[in-house]
Amino acid sequence: MENQKIFNKSFLFIFTSNFLIFIGFEMLLPILPAYMISLDASPIQVGLVTTLFTVGAVLIRPFAGYFLIDNKRKALAIVASAMLMLITFVYPFLNIIWMLLLLRLFHGAAWGVSTTANSTMAVDSIPKSRLGEGLGYFSVSTTVGAIIAQSLGIFIYDFYSFDIVIWSSVILSLLALTALLFVKSSVPVKREKAPFRFFDMIFERNAWFPALLTVISTLGFGAIITFLVVFGEQQNLDNIFLFFLVNATVSTLLRPYTGKWYDRNGPWSIIIVSAILGFLSLVVLSFATNDFYLIISAILFGAGYGTVMPCLQTWAVQNVSEEKSGAANATFFSSFDVGVGVSAFILGMLAEWVSIEMIFRIVSFSFLVVAVLVYKDYLNKKK
Repeated sequence: MENQKIFNKSFLFIFTSNFLIFIGFEMLLPILPAYMISLDASPIQVGLVTTLFTVGAVLIRPFAGYFLIDNKRKALAIVASAMLMLITFVYPFLNIIWMLLLLRLFHGAAWGVSTTANSTMAVDSIPKSRLGEGLGYFSVSTTVGAIIAQSLGIFIYDFYSFDIVIWSSVILSLLALTALLFVKSSVPVKREKAPFRFFDMIFERNAWFPALLTVISTLGFGAIITFLVVFGEQQNLDNIFLFFLVNATVSTLLRPYTGKWYDRNGPWSIIIVSAILGFLSLVVLSFATNDFYLIISAILFGAGYGTVMPCLQTWAVQNVSEEKSGAANATFFSSFDVGVGVSAFILGMLAEWVSIEMIFRIVSFSFLVVAVLVYKDYLNKKK
């Protein structure tokens, strides 16, 4: 009989490793632009810091997903974690801008492999009947890690130096690598697999619908990370950090209940309800003039978007055979990256013409589109 325990030894070590990796990576995000500017980088070059990283992650994930079909997941995760540590170590020794940009491309590639391999091992360690609940718990390692990391990175950079930030990230990566050594990872059964086709592997065919929903859902998240700080300055919201703190707290506290809801009833009802909450959160945010509205918006966003994303990842994995879970995870994360990249580009142009409040209201409809598409899928499955 299948062991129904989620918090087994392997899951706990994968969770810990992923948590440390996310802190080590995310703490670099808010300070790299400032570091590039200190090297006299142009605005375009500063923008390429994020763009090249995304390109590296998206391009490598199809290869990682294909490799994970019938190879040792643990070995790939260890190699990727080691590469993250070594690449981070190199940053202070490069003061030539084009070399730093090239390094960002490789950093994105290592990140793409690491996140894909870790998530696939997490799927392997979770009882299949509790996959929604288990991936909900696992996603806490990313959300909480990201929230802690950016504040930590800014604090260390302001009070110490860029080099200390780098060394902190390297140490965290080393600890993450150590945690992976204690994971007991299953080896997929060797079987005949289709030849590698890059464009087929970018989006695993059987996971296309959750992937599409991920891209659409991420438009709202892209608006938040792109414009919230600027919006806070415009509206004189001094405690904008409350949005990130409350959002992460709510989404984390709800994970045990939303995961069980998914496992009992499937993806349709929970995603529809969560998408509607996501829509309401951005509408409320667009009218925020004080901390009360900001906190209400954060609660709704944590319950909405914070629930939609792990549900979509679970749905993507469940739509494929077990040996293709790596390809499904690669598809999910690539869809997330594409959504963030597309939203930053489109909304950046839109901001030339309309206010940030209007951008939040326009993007809020993306969640309603998700709800409608999921409802139509439910009706088709019901037939």
